[in-house]
Amino acid sequence: MPNASTPSISHSVRSADIEEDSRVFRVYKTTFTAAAKCRYALGMEDGTIPDSDISASSAWSDSTEAKHGRLSTGEGDGAWCPLGPVFPNPSEYLQVDLHKLHFLSLVGTQGRHADGHGREFARSYRLHYSRDGRQWITWKDRWGQEVILGNENTYDVVLKDLGPPIIARMVRFYPLADRMMSVCLRVELYGCLWSDGLKAYTAPMGHIMHLSGSPVYLNDSIYDGSVEGGVLFGGLGQLCDGVLGGDDFAESKELRVWPGYDYVGWSREALGKPTVDIEFHFEKPRLFHTMQVHSNNRHMQGVRVFSEVLCEFKVSLLSPWSEPALSVHVPLNDLRDPSSRTVTLPLGGRPAHILRLVSV
Repeated sequence: MPNASTPSISHSVRSADIEEDSRVFRVYKTTFTAAAKCRYALGMEDGTIPDSDISASSAWSDSTEAKHGRLSTGEGDGAWCPLGPVFPNPSEYLQVDLHKLHFLSLVGTQGRHADGHGREFARSYRLHYSRDGRQWITWKDRWGQEVILGNENTYDVVLKDLGPPIIARMVRFYPLADRMMSVCLRVELYGCLWSDGLKAYTAPMGHIMHLSGSPVYLNDSIYDGSVEGGVLFGGLGQLCDGVLGGDDFAESKELRVWPGYDYVGWSREALGKPTVDIEFHFEKPRLFHTMQVHSNNRHMQGVRVFSEVLCEFKVSLLSPWSEPALSVHVPLNDLRDPSSRTVTLPLGGRPAHILRLVSV
């Protein structure tokens, strides 16, 4: 992880080559932030987030405006309450601006208690988020569900683990209702500063591998950008969701997911070329010192370590790729060991705004 006082950075990438009936799959996992350690309250309750960074689509009154939507506080009339109904058109929202990208792993909600005088709460809600304040993305869980279960009373805090987590600067809570009723909301965000500064990556769409007759889904199922011509661009997904795959690429540490979830992988045959190119786009130029490549070597299932990584650096959005590119050969020691291994790639303190990784 980068030191907060300097613009240097190091990354970890999970990777493998998988041979299947003369086809070769390459499987990656990039670990930027450990989700289990990134669960700090970001400041709605304790006031670290100032009132000026909390806004809303509307408010019922001055005493229920956006600044009162803080978890476990009772100022004003005890919560944020929108002016308009949220049924049947759920367009009212409470917005929090964190000003910098954050890794969000958890959210908490409450209704309006107001020392026992409140009666309003939201039984469910949606989350929208943005990394730039212009493009808004609807959060979905790993199975594509958008609606999050909320509160059943006005006082209990209901915490929601975000799987997948959110990387965003701004978050909006959209309360929902199944009939005409008043709703009020108090919230907290939990996570940590996204110090890596990664705002998007571009990569080919992942493929499906058939292992012993069973499909292993190596697609990036939570990517939140766009897809065109078989290429993912403008978003983030499983390469930075904090889930690091194990030795067996077909197994997952997550519950109730499909084989291969912990990885993204590509077939050489489907790509039509022997390399996989991935571009990592950052908020601002940085110095790159090392990259850790975690490689799988389950050779009993046709998996082998890749042999070379080509790293290319672009110092600004409009500049050409710097010459020369950095070629790093991967030591192929102890190939009979089927366990995964981490290889540290020295990048020499090269500056870049965009980093391209080409596996050979």
